[in-house]
Amino acid sequence: MNPAPPLASERKAELMHRLRRAEGQVRGLQKLLEGGADCAKIAQQLLATRHALDSTYVRFNLALAEQELSHADPAVPSAQAVSETLARLQVKLGRSR
Repeated sequence: MNPAPPLASERKAELMHRLRRAEGQVRGLQKLLEGGADCAKIAQQLLATRHALDSTYVRFNLALAEQELSHADPAVPSAQAVSETLARLQVKLGRSR
């Protein structure tokens, strides 16, 4: 199996934008902690940061699925190709945990 090509530039740009936003949120959390902010405020910001990263993770996996499906073997029947692609994705996602 050939390695998949890199992400499309528009997908990469979207993911980088989301990661930069999450990075800013993490920096904000550090300032809150250093400044002795209220625990409820910190918890709220942690939840928002987690949501931002979860959303980025989902979008990345959708991009990965698109990429995998676009490079499926045309000689393999469609249902089998999708099944094989999903199996490869499951392996990749399992490694990312």
